[in-house]
Amino acid sequence: MRYLSLSWKILLLMLSMLLLLLIWFTSLSLLHMNDQFNRQQALRKTQGQQYFQLYNRAVDQQLLTWMQSFAELQQITGSEGVTRFAAALPGQMESLQLNFALRHMALFGPAQQMIYQSSPQLPAHSNDIVQHTLQQQSPQAMIRCDEQCYKLLTLPLLNADGEVAVVLMITELTEVLFSLHQTLGTEVALLSYQPGQTITQQFRLLQASDRQLIRQLYQQLPDDIEVASIRSNGIVIALKDMSYYLHLIPLDPDNALSYQLLMVEDVSSAMQDKQRYQRQILLVAAGCFVAVLVLILFITRRISSRILQLAAALPLLAQRRYHEFRHASQLPAGLLQDELSTFSLSVLNLSYELEHLDQRLADNTTALQKIAMFDPLTGLANRNLLQQQLRVALAGLPLHNGYVGLLFLDLDKFKTINNSRSHATGDLLLIETAQRLQSLCGHGEVVCRFGGDEFALVMPHISEPQQAELMAWRVLAVFEQPFLQGQGAVSLSASIGISFTAEPALAEEELIRRADLAMYQAKSNGRNCYYVFNEQMSSDLANRLQLEAELRLAISQQQFSLNLQPKVNLRSGQLAGFEALLRWHHPLRGMVSPDEFISVLEQAQLIVDVGYWVFERCCQLCNELADMGLPQVVIALNLSADQFLQPGLPERFRQLMQQYNVSGQQFELELTESTLVSHVSQTLDIMHQLKALGFSFAIDDFGTGYSSLNYLKRMPVDTIKIDKSFVLGMLDNPSDYQIIVSTIAMVQKLGLQVVAEGVENYQQLQLLQQHHCDLVQGFYFSRPLPQTQLAAFVSQVTQNKWPAQLLR
Repeated sequence: MRYLSLSWKILLLMLSMLLLLLIWFTSLSLLHMNDQFNRQQALRKTQGQQYFQLYNRAVDQQLLTWMQSFAELQQITGSEGVTRFAAALPGQMESLQLNFALRHMALFGPAQQMIYQSSPQLPAHSNDIVQHTLQQQSPQAMIRCDEQCYKLLTLPLLNADGEVAVVLMITELTEVLFSLHQTLGTEVALLSYQPGQTITQQFRLLQASDRQLIRQLYQQLPDDIEVASIRSNGIVIALKDMSYYLHLIPLDPDNALSYQLLMVEDVSSAMQDKQRYQRQILLVAAGCFVAVLVLILFITRRISSRILQLAAALPLLAQRRYHEFRHASQLPAGLLQDELSTFSLSVLNLSYELEHLDQRLADNTTALQKIAMFDPLTGLANRNLLQQQLRVALAGLPLHNGYVGLLFLDLDKFKTINNSRSHATGDLLLIETAQRLQSLCGHGEVVCRFGGDEFALVMPHISEPQQAELMAWRVLAVFEQPFLQGQGAVSLSASIGISFTAEPALAEEELIRRADLAMYQAKSNGRNCYYVFNEQMSSDLANRLQLEAELRLAISQQQFSLNLQPKVNLRSGQLAGFEALLRWHHPLRGMVSPDEFISVLEQAQLIVDVGYWVFERCCQLCNELADMGLPQVVIALNLSADQFLQPGLPERFRQLMQQYNVSGQQFELELTESTLVSHVSQTLDIMHQLKALGFSFAIDDFGTGYSSLNYLKRMPVDTIKIDKSFVLGMLDNPSDYQIIVSTIAMVQKLGLQVVAEGVENYQQLQLLQQHHCDLVQGFYFSRPLPQTQLAAFVSQVTQNKWPAQLLR
């Protein structure tokens, strides 16, 4: 790229502006001077026209006055004819020629007959002007030219008989031209004009005060100039170092063969003055230009030298040689401060600031390295340090016979806690988790926060893989105690994946991936447990991801449906309601078991959307059952923990019920024990909101979880559902039988209903009846009914053909 210094840029800019200003000023001055010259010449032309008319009228007046006086002397008005007057005219010709340059004279009678003529041949226009005079009864004048220009002047005379005679006088224009020449000091000429091919062919010189000069001038006229332009504006002709201004004045504009008066004025002195003035203006402009040029050069040179000095010193600043920079960039003090002084001071201050920043950067380097390797919330090592620790441990395997172990754990349902409580509470849980994990670490073992709610524990030197499993048991044990006991206890669990290797060549990323896969296996198998990596997990992960993709497609293509399993009231023997069960009909694999896809829906965070779809479909089924004659049945549906803890759940349910015109009394919401006890305060709040809308609640799979009577007393639960695993074993296993009997008795004392799931034979039904179980459901009465069989089933119910025959 080409270089042009700042001073030259400023110089060129200023000179361009100055040049434009000088051009404008010079042009304006020259235009003003030309305008003055043109006005002066227009004035001279006007004077010429006025003087020509003045002298022309003066000659006419003198001649007419003389002729009238002569006519009075001859007493033409007292005579009966004009013969006497005609006889006296020849004697006056010599005097008239001498005094008035009279060329011809003639006398015409009333009938335009020739009475007297001084020469045998009169101009061609004589009869015309005489006739016009007789008609107008007044003097007439006319200028005509042949070889020379002359004037025809007529005077009407009245005799005693009332007859009018006309005196025709023809005089030359020499006297007029001479007077004009003397008065204006210009050369004058008479020209005849007739359009031709060139400008010189259009004019013929008739009379001139200086014939030779006139010929030379109009021969210098440009061929392309127009006569109209000369008439209106005139023209300057240069001839032998002289300048002449030509004025062209038409004598008779109405005549096709026009006669022109040419005025030639010597303007050599004026043109020389004009040229001298132009030179003076140009010299002044050039002088101003040079003076400003020198001044700008002086100013810009100072600016550029200072800038170059700073530019030469700036590399020292980049090299952090601050003292040398300040010495090299020091500018001499000027008489007056300006922008450069301010800029120099700013650069100086910048050097101090940069020096200070360098010192701070040096002081903070260690801290920054620590931040890059440690988690700011928990103080644990972060992912970067985890990878570094694993690389070191793997590299040291050849020196230590043994294994490198890795525990990868994820907090179960931490996102739900974080959303339902607060992010501040979530941060406190992470900090307490980090403290508990660190308390388990021995020499050389490192706990890391991998990200979010994921943690890792590196065991760099273990002699056998079982040591990693033992550490996993210890980790699970520290989660048995509630967290944040002083701020509202929170139950928390973790899913752990374990990987280990004795191969130094294994990449740390692969070891982490294996532990991550094992952790997902633990989540898929109920959480709060650990799994050790095996190769089958890789294929299981691929299958799970494939299943997740198919589930997303199933939601978009509405492949889900609901089956309804009837509930029977053992006391009345009537249909009490239905439980809505989610079913998935895969287009290729057919019906897919809920045990296979429900957990994937939860892990992929799709369960909430599916749950709202289930409730909306249940609203539609309520209306369909009412149309079939069952308006009072209750539909029970399961709510996942993720959906139940959604803050907007009650409002969303209210909107759907309003849309389909159903009430909350037509629904029973089934919750697991783990959902109820995980977030007690939030659970109670949501349950009371839903209770206000008319919903009833049932605890599903009772007896498999916490089974705390304290929770049952605090929560607005209506129904307890005994898990089918106890019902199926009650005939063969006395423990299962005792659990059912005691549960029924306990729940009924609390004023709640009991529902037994999984009733498959009459013997089970009899035992449940003996112990006063309220409701039952199971294959003994009916398998879950698809929508196609619902109408036939309702028809049996309404005709009292079911379930009386099953109750016997």
